[in-house]
Amino acid sequence: MNKVKIVLFTLDDTYAEYFSNYMRNPENGIKFSTKIYTDENAFRKNTRNQKQHILLTDLEIDTEETKNFDKVINLTGDQINQTEKELVIFKYQPLKELLSQVLAAYYEANGKLAAMVNGKQKETVISFYSGSAGSGKTLFSLCLAKHLAMQEKNVFYLNLEQLHTTYLFFKEEKESSVEVFYYLKNNVERLISKIELLKSRDSLTNIEYFSLPVLPEEMEIITSEQINILIQALKETQNYDYIIIDLDSSIHERNIAAMENSDEVFWVLNSDEASLAKSQYILDNDVLDINMDKTKIHYVLNKVGSSVFEGFNSYNFSIETHVPFNAHWLEISEQTKVLEDTLIGEQLSKLFEKNPDIFSEVAAVES
Repeated sequence: MNKVKIVLFTLDDTYAEYFSNYMRNPENGIKFSTKIYTDENAFRKNTRNQKQHILLTDLEIDTEETKNFDKVINLTGDQINQTEKELVIFKYQPLKELLSQVLAAYYEANGKLAAMVNGKQKETVISFYSGSAGSGKTLFSLCLAKHLAMQEKNVFYLNLEQLHTTYLFFKEEKESSVEVFYYLKNNVERLISKIELLKSRDSLTNIEYFSLPVLPEEMEIITSEQINILIQALKETQNYDYIIIDLDSSIHERNIAAMENSDEVFWVLNSDEASLAKSQYILDNDVLDINMDKTKIHYVLNKVGSSVFEGFNSYNFSIETHVPFNAHWLEISEQTKVLEDTLIGEQLSKLFEKNPDIFSEVAAVES
């Protein structure tokens, strides 16, 4: 991916050093190419014939000196009002938030980031589905997301359940991301830029997500087309190695659209006859009518005891891995389960490899 080229021009040496130290973070180096000038002559000499994406400055600059920049963003030491916030940014805020606002303003002014990108798509989309409720797929999806984040991958967790429980796993108070639905329905052109401003990051796992209230009515009326747009917008930010989508057990079109947009689907089964019977019916009768390569579906058996129920072998599932029943988890919170997990996330990650379509065989975990 081509880097976003940022030039900071300021006479404030302290701020320039602060900005420079932050941009040395390797994570920023992947996304940004940064030049910093605190001398007017050096700025003019080195930017005169050099095309750049963004100029950040707290100085008055002649129009002639800004013509090689796609976007000029003014930094101010004063708090700003709502109407100015996309042209003027408060400089004394955490630089992570400042850069998110910079990117949002740039994306909005210059269209989709995809226009800047050359080469292969880098993100892998993984959905979690189950034919029955209570299978543990939300826990599994977050264990995988945490494992990938611990491998220094950039991960976005998208919960599309009608009644989600994200708040049980990410307990920090965050600003609501509910505006994402407004832009998804009424202003798609600005959706990519707004993702930068509306997303949250969990400080314990480094997983990014939308902090949403429980919105059963919203999830019921959302369309497959809107799901396609939302997933594509997340991909086009080019921020993520993995987008993990948590689905409920319904046959709603949002679930079908998410799976059709996925590179891999984990179908979680409980080790009881009802769970297997429901999934078998869905598959045998093509209830979901998914337009995707069925070899991308990985069947995972959860809550395995010392033995399976009578008649288990009559169900036609190619189960790739088993997760044993863990009695200890009956006593702890959902958040603690994710934080404590060192097994499930790694197990699931071994069922796929990024980019090549090579799947490893995973031995069943002994209980």
